[in-house]
Amino acid sequence: HDGGVVDPAASGEAVLAAARITGDPQLRAGADRMAAYLLHHAPRTDDGILYHILSGPEIWSDATYMAPPFLAAAGYPAEAVKQINGFRSRLWDPQKKLFSHRWDEAKQAFPRRDFWGVGNGWCAAGMARVIRSLPVSMEREKQQLARYVQEVIDACLAYQRPDCRFHDVVDDPTTFVETNLG
Repeated sequence: HDGGVVDPAASGEAVLAAARITGDPQLRAGADRMAAYLLHHAPRTDDGILYHILSGPEIWSDATYMAPPFLAAAGYPAEAVKQINGFRSRLWDPQKKLFSHRWDEAKQAFPRRDFWGVGNGWCAAGMARVIRSLPVSMEREKQQLARYVQEVIDACLAYQRPDCRFHDVVDDPTTFVETNLG
């Protein structure tokens, strides 16, 4: 594996909850270090959007699930929304209403343009988790994210098989059938 920039943050909400429940200062310190890394040290685009891997300037759809929910829960809701909007600006296909899998910022091209089913599921779930953590003062952002979630779910459902499953690449019936999106 290429070393994840954002993947470690996927457990961040659980670490924060465990710190709150147990009062363990080590857990809180760990969450604080993860937040500091994402906010100040992690590799990112010129406009501040986090890369997914250490080995190259790539943005992946699954990053939407990994970092933004933790950032929102850790007290950085505006940064969480910024990351989602940055991921979406690079990966979203407005005609298909689906997220492509991987974008290379340096090449300004897709190493994998495919609409990976699991990646679209990561996007919908990540945005839903962020909505849950946004403060009341961010109602406009909650509504925006809810629209994004609805769009991607509706688009995925248009490709659902009669057996309620999906193909690995949502719009490509020649790819294998998987169960992770459904």
